[in-house]
Amino acid sequence: MKRWFISDTHFSHKNIIKYAGRPYETVEEMNRCLIENWNLRVEAGDQVFFLGDFGLGDVEHLHSICSQLKGHKICIRGNHDRNASYMMRVGFNLVLESAFLKIGQHNVELIHIPTNPTHSHFQLHGHVHEKKPNKIISNQLNLCVEVWDYKPVAEKTILSLLDKASKNEISLEAPNSDLLS
Repeated sequence: MKRWFISDTHFSHKNIIKYAGRPYETVEEMNRCLIENWNLRVEAGDQVFFLGDFGLGDVEHLHSICSQLKGHKICIRGNHDRNASYMMRVGFNLVLESAFLKIGQHNVELIHIPTNPTHSHFQLHGHVHEKKPNKIISNQLNLCVEVWDYKPVAEKTILSLLDKASKNEISLEAPNSDLLS
């Protein structure tokens, strides 16, 4: 079983294409690409930590999308997600407001909106879309799809970044996207 992380898919959200500069002409194209990218990496037995803002539409529509996505899906609720009961009906196995998770030797907070000021522990977050790069800044790592080539990020990629940041290594850039799986 592998663990994956992703945020801010915004399925069926037409305005996000323009707002975040997504490379899609239609929501149908965006939805199809996001589903394909997810399922090319994630296997049925894998765990996926989704860090908020799944999509727009009624529960049936969102369930039809979620049911196409592989893996055991855990939702950290975002500001565009409805309540936990609704998100469970959409198809998430567990819905939380935030959580702490051990990744390697690191105690990591999973949250949708990054805190300001930052904490001494690492935070994995979404919410900011393309406005923060795919590197650790002030103990925070942006997992929005825009900065990860619209694909889930493997735990081993995140662990590598956390290890480098904890050692204060100069280069905190994410590795080439070919190495993310």
